[in-house]
Amino acid sequence: MTQESKINILFDLNVVKGVNIPAYKAKNQTWEQILQSTLSSTNFTFKKSGSSYIIVKKGAPVKKQQPGSIKGTVTDSQGVPLPGASIQITGVTNLTTISGNDGTYSFSLQSGTYTLEARYISFQTQRITNLVVTENNTTSLNIALKDNADQSLSEVVVTSTYKKTAASTDGLFRQQQKAAQMSDGISAEQIAKTPDSDVAASLKRITGVTTIADKFVVVRSLGERWNTAVMDGIILPSTDYNNQFSFDIIPTAMVESVVVSKTATPDMNASFAGGYIEVKTKDIPNKDFFSFNWGSSYNNIATFKPFLSRQQGKNDYFGYDDGTRDFPQGLEYSDFNTGNFFEQSKRFTNDNFTTYKTTGDPGSSFQLAFGKKFELKNGNKWGFAGAVSSKYEQTILDIDHTARSNWMYNAIRTDDITPTRFFDYKNKGASYTTSSTVAGMLNFGLQLGTNRFSFRNSYTHTADISLTEITGWNEQSDFASDDSYYYFYTGVLPEGTSLESIALPRTTQYNYPVYQQLLQNKLEGNHKLGNTTDLNWFAARTAVEYDMKDFTSNIKYYGISGNEMYAYYRIYNPSTPIVRQNIDNDSEDYNFGANIAFQLNKEHFKNTIKAGYFGALRENTNQQTAASLIVDENRPNIPVSERNILQFYSLADLLDGTHYEPGQVGWSVKSFYGGKYHGKISQHAPFMMFDQRINTQWRLLWGARAEYYKYELLQTQRENPVEDGFDEKQLDDKLWEFLPSVNFTYSPNTKMNMRLAYSRAVIRPSFQERTAIPFYDPIASARIINASGVLSSIVNNYDFKWEWFPGLGEILSFGVYHKKFINPIERLGYRSPEGGLELYVVNSKQAILTGFEAEIRKSFGFIGQNPFLDKFFVSANFTFNDTKVTGYIDRFGNYGQADAPTYKANRPLYGQTPWAYNIGFAYDGERLGLNIVQNAKGDQYITVGHDYMDEEIQRPYSTTDAQLSYRFLKDKNFQVKFNIKNLFNIPIETYNNYLSYMTVNPRWEGTEGNNLAPRDRYVLSPGTSKKYDKDTDELMFRAYRGTTFSLNINYSF
Repeated sequence: MTQESKINILFDLNVVKGVNIPAYKAKNQTWEQILQSTLSSTNFTFKKSGSSYIIVKKGAPVKKQQPGSIKGTVTDSQGVPLPGASIQITGVTNLTTISGNDGTYSFSLQSGTYTLEARYISFQTQRITNLVVTENNTTSLNIALKDNADQSLSEVVVTSTYKKTAASTDGLFRQQQKAAQMSDGISAEQIAKTPDSDVAASLKRITGVTTIADKFVVVRSLGERWNTAVMDGIILPSTDYNNQFSFDIIPTAMVESVVVSKTATPDMNASFAGGYIEVKTKDIPNKDFFSFNWGSSYNNIATFKPFLSRQQGKNDYFGYDDGTRDFPQGLEYSDFNTGNFFEQSKRFTNDNFTTYKTTGDPGSSFQLAFGKKFELKNGNKWGFAGAVSSKYEQTILDIDHTARSNWMYNAIRTDDITPTRFFDYKNKGASYTTSSTVAGMLNFGLQLGTNRFSFRNSYTHTADISLTEITGWNEQSDFASDDSYYYFYTGVLPEGTSLESIALPRTTQYNYPVYQQLLQNKLEGNHKLGNTTDLNWFAARTAVEYDMKDFTSNIKYYGISGNEMYAYYRIYNPSTPIVRQNIDNDSEDYNFGANIAFQLNKEHFKNTIKAGYFGALRENTNQQTAASLIVDENRPNIPVSERNILQFYSLADLLDGTHYEPGQVGWSVKSFYGGKYHGKISQHAPFMMFDQRINTQWRLLWGARAEYYKYELLQTQRENPVEDGFDEKQLDDKLWEFLPSVNFTYSPNTKMNMRLAYSRAVIRPSFQERTAIPFYDPIASARIINASGVLSSIVNNYDFKWEWFPGLGEILSFGVYHKKFINPIERLGYRSPEGGLELYVVNSKQAILTGFEAEIRKSFGFIGQNPFLDKFFVSANFTFNDTKVTGYIDRFGNYGQADAPTYKANRPLYGQTPWAYNIGFAYDGERLGLNIVQNAKGDQYITVGHDYMDEEIQRPYSTTDAQLSYRFLKDKNFQVKFNIKNLFNIPIETYNNYLSYMTVNPRWEGTEGNNLAPRDRYVLSPGTSKKYDKDTDELMFRAYRGTTFSLNINYSF
C-alpha cells in the first residue's frame, strides 16, 4: 500500500506481529478509506499525525508527535532507488515504513537518539546507530545497500555510526559518486559553514574553481567564456556586455547546492570546455520551516573611515535609482556648430560629477527563508519554498600604485645589460564601492500520484556604485620624478630642487553606477508512466538587465601660485577630459524542451534509453550613448588659439545649468556609438542517449546532441557604414554541429570509481562579439574591437578520474584532463601608440591544455575513538595545468584565411592560472562550530597581449577566511556566527614582465623576422624568468581590500 499510494505508514512490529489482514479489493475509494476498511476486521485502527498514518490498537492513546524527523533515500550501490525497502526504527518504538517508488522514506519522531535498520531482499541489512532527532529539525540519511554476494539465507548486517558532520555533505558526495559525468560541488550546509554571502564566494571552495574580481568564474583555469552558468537547469545569459555572468548577484539564502560538472552528457543543454556550473535553488520542503538571519559587518579600511561618493539617491540602500542617475534619452549628434547643441545640453540636469565626503557605513544583511507542505487526498501533496534577502555594504579598494591605462610606469630598463631602475613615485588612490542586493525566490510544487509539477521563480536586483579616484602622472603628457612626488604629498621642496623643476600630478575620477537585474521563471513537469518510463518537460523565461547609468569621468589638474598649490579643471576640446556615458544592455531568453526515458532491463544488464529536444530563442539589445563637455569655439573676442580651452575651479558651478549658453560650454553627443544594436539567436538541439549498466561495476553512458544555431542581426548600431571603416560581415558558421560524448565508469567496489570521458563542444561568440562596431569598456579602460568577425570555437575534451569514498562524507580523488581548442576566441591586448589599451576579439589558431586535479575530505575519527576527532574534518583540493597557444601573427586574426601565418605564443589563454588550491579545517559539534578555509591561485592572466608590453598578469594570491559559530537554546535553533574574511589582507598585485624580455632574438634581425610575431622580437634576458622577477619587472597594480569582520544571527523554527 505504501508503494502504490506514497503515503507514510508507521507501525510497531512487536505489536502487530502475528496479525493477519485479509485481502481487500477497492474501487473509487481514497487510500485513507482503504486503510480503514483493511483494518476493520482487526483490533487495530490508525491515527493521522502530520504526513504519517500510525497503526495503533483501538482505544490506545497516541503520543503527541514532535516535528523532528528523519528522511532520505534508499538506493543500491549504483545509486538506483530501491522501492519497497523496509526501514525500521529499532528499540522501544520499533516503527517501520516502506520506501516509495523513488526510494524515499521519512519518519516523524519525538526528540531522542535512535537506531535505524534498512532491509531489502538479496541485499545486506544496513544498521545506523546514534541517529539524533531534535525538535524542529530534519536529520538527513541516505542509505546505499550492498548486494549480498553469497546469496545465503543468513542475514548479513552491516553496522555503522551516524556522523552528523559527514551527513550534511554526504548527499552531495553521493550524487557526485553516482553521476555519469565528472562533477564537484558544495552543499547548502557547507556554504553555511563559510563566511560567504553570495554564490561567487562559495564557488572558490570547489575543486578546480577560481574567480576573477570575486564575480566571474574560472573552471580548470578556463575563463568565463568557456563555462556555462545554469540555474535550475536553465542557461543564464550574460549579466554584462563582456560575455560574463556575475555569480555574486545570487545570494546563498536561495541556494540548495552548487554543482560544477566538468564532463558533458548528451542531455545537458549546454556546451562548455571548463565547467557546467548549476545553481540549484531550494526545493519543496519535507516539512514546514521558517528561518530568519540578520548580520552586520565591519571592514578595517572602510567602515567609519573617510568615504567618497557622487550624489546619492534616497533608494541607494536597496540598490534602486530614484532618478539621480537618469541619462537623457533620444539624444542626437551635437557639437558647438549644430543648432541643437545648447538646447540638448540643458537636458543634462543631474550633477553626477561633484564628489561628497562621508564615512563608510557598516555592512548589513537580512535573509528570510520559509516553506510549507500541504497534504491532499490519496497521498498527494503540494507545497512551496521561498526566500527573501537583502545586503548592503560599503567597501574601499586601497590602491597603492597603478600603471594601468596611461598611468606612468615607475620602472625603466634600457637594454638587457643595464639593471632596471625603480622610482619611489606612485600613482595611487582608492575605489569606493557601495553595493546593494535585493533578492527573492518562490517555488511551488504539486504531487499528483506519479506526476510532479514545479513552478520556480527567482528575482535578483543588484547595484554596484563605484567611484575610483587616482592621483598620479600621465605616461604620455607628464614628467614624473621622486622630487615631484615628495613635494606634492608633503609640501616640502627637496634640498637642491627648484620649484620650476617640479611636475605636479593630476587626479582622475571615474564613477561607475552599475545596476543588474535577473528574473527567471520556470515551469516543469515530471511524469512516471508505469514502472519503466519517465517523461519530463520544461519551459522557462530568463531576463537580464545591465545598466551603467550616467558613468562619469573627469580630470583635476594642479598648479603652483607663489609657494601654494591649487587645483583646477580644464576643458580642452580635442582631449575631452570631462565625459559621461550610458549603457543599456538587455537580454531575454526563452528555453523549452522535453525528453522521454525508458528502461530495458534483463537480469544483470540495465539499459536506459533517453531521447529529447532542447530549444532556445535569445535576443539582446545594447545601446550606448556618450557625451563630452566642450567649450563653444564661436567666441570672437577670444584669440583663436585659446577658443577651444576653458579653465575653471568648480565643477558644481559649471554644471548648474546656467552655462549652457552661446560662448560658454555644452555637452557634445558623439556619433561614434551610433544607434541601437539588436541581435537574435535561434537554437534547436535534439539528442539521443544510452545509459548501460552491467551488474554494479560497469556503466557506459554515450550518445550525441545535434545543435542547430543561427545568428541574425536585426538592428545595427552603426550610423555611417561606409565612413567608419568597419565591416559588418561575419565569418560563416555551420548551422549544424554534431556533438558526441561518452562517459565510462568502472566501480570495482561500492566505494570506488574509475572514469573515462570524451566530449565535443562548440563555444559560440557572444552578441557583442558579433557586431563590428567598437565599444568602450570602462572597467577595463579599453576599446573592444571586432575587426574581422569571429568563428565559433570547437573543443575536444578528454578526461580520466579516480574517486574513492572511504566513509560517510569523505572523498579522495585525482584526475587528468586534456583539451584541444580549434579557433579559440580570445581578447588580445594591444597598446596603441597613444598609450590606450585596445582589446581585439579574434580567433587564435588552436590551443592545447593538459591538467591535473585532486581532492580530499577526511574525518580525523580514524585516529581513535574520540568524539572530538570524529567531528573534525580536513578538506583540500588542488589543480594544475599547462597550455600551449598557437596564435596568428596579425593582431586582427586570420580574416577567415586558413593559411594565415601563425606562431607559438608563449602564453596561456585569457583568465588562466597555472595552479589553484583550497584547504579547510572544520569542527562541527552539537553546539560549537569552527571553520577555517584558505583559497589560493597562481599567476593569472588578466590581459593576454599581442606583445609582452600589452599584457597584465596577477601575481599568486590567497585569501584566508574563518568562522566561529555556536547554537543556543534547548533545540539549538538559535545560532550566532562570527566571521573573518580575508584574514591576512594580502595585497592584489599585477605585473608586466616585458622588462625581462630585452634581449633581441637573432632570428628577428634576419629575413626570417618578417615571419615572426611581435612576441618573438625579444627573448628572455640573462637572469630573468617568465614569472615575476622582483629586481627586473614592474608592478602594474597593487591594492588592498582590507579584512572584514561580521556577526550573523540565525533563528529557525
